[in-house]
Amino acid sequence: MHRDSKFTSTLVTILALGALPMVGCKKPAPEGASPVALTAESAAPVRVTVAPAQARQVPDVLSATGTLVPDQQSQVTALVPGRVTAVLVERGSQVREGDPMLRLRDTDYRANAATASAAAGQARARLGLDASGGRFDPEAAAEVRAAAAQRDIADDGLRRAEQLHTGGSMSDAEYQRVLLQATAAREQYRAALNGTRAGYFAYQQAREALATAQRSVADSVVRAPFTGEVAERTANVGEYVTAQRAVVTLVKIDTLRMEIQIPQERFAQVRPDQAVEVRVDAWPERVFRGTLRYISAAVRADTRALVAEAVIPNAERVLRPGLFATARIALGTQRAAVAIPARAVLSEAGTNRVFVVQNGRVQTRVVTLLDRDGDQVLIERGIAPGEQVATDNLNRLGDGVAVTQ
Repeated sequence: MHRDSKFTSTLVTILALGALPMVGCKKPAPEGASPVALTAESAAPVRVTVAPAQARQVPDVLSATGTLVPDQQSQVTALVPGRVTAVLVERGSQVREGDPMLRLRDTDYRANAATASAAAGQARARLGLDASGGRFDPEAAAEVRAAAAQRDIADDGLRRAEQLHTGGSMSDAEYQRVLLQATAAREQYRAALNGTRAGYFAYQQAREALATAQRSVADSVVRAPFTGEVAERTANVGEYVTAQRAVVTLVKIDTLRMEIQIPQERFAQVRPDQAVEVRVDAWPERVFRGTLRYISAAVRADTRALVAEAVIPNAERVLRPGLFATARIALGTQRAAVAIPARAVLSEAGTNRVFVVQNGRVQTRVVTLLDRDGDQVLIERGIAPGEQVATDNLNRLGDGVAVTQ
């Protein structure tokens, strides 16, 4: 018995030593190796609920995307150069047409206006006109009346001299002297008349210079060209601005516009005054209604599309220029669509996907949404009527994933 026990212990030791090289020779797993991943075929089926895609007839609409722009937008510049002394508006300020927005230093302009006013007054005084102006009559000027009187006196003397000279009572030399005096009086009258007319033209020029100077004084205040809202203000107190530099960006947003590209196959279905529905991401559940107002007279050569503009009332000022928008124009006809539950659509990064279940497996489809109808969405393309779509556990689904209902 003792010999058998010793034999057994020796045999166990030998077997253990023999196993050590086998363990030592086992190649370790590569660093960073991961366990075998489960594939769509080997993963456990995902339990889903399905719903059938249903055929629908819906109004045919033309959909387009674009950016909302203001009905009017102006880069307002100063009409005269100068240094900014006051800024009266900020971004978002609402102004009415004619409201002051910016003031420039007007000291020099006022001095020029005062000088021009004095020059105009002197010219008016020389002509004997009152401040109200009135009709100009050069014959009524004092210088002209005096010259006319001298001319008449000289003409009377000439007539008497002619009688005396004809009767032999006046010598030829004396007659020539009287004749020259009458001729000189007539020339002095013409000179006075022409001088008065020139003085009136100088007065007109002085008045224009005065009006220009006064206009410069008025233009030193930058005013709103229309009723709107300040989008940007780019000038500060102390800056020197020129007539070419924009100081305020003014927009009119109580009405907005949206440019719509109309494909050439849709030309015949589009006309002015058609109703337009506009949606924006900021208010996804709200529909803004407008009118197709302006349609281009020519097709763009690069896109073969006709450009039209929709006008959207915005009295509440909810919409803002620059918002990305989707417009829909009802064309008055019907088209085929497919309706599925809204919860069956997975939207990621602007792409809409549905998961069609066929023979226990999933097919991923990218679809184009046409509209929403309560808790359902209308699909324009990407799925056929009668196909079954998954409505839950969408984040666990993908092409080839096994599902069970």
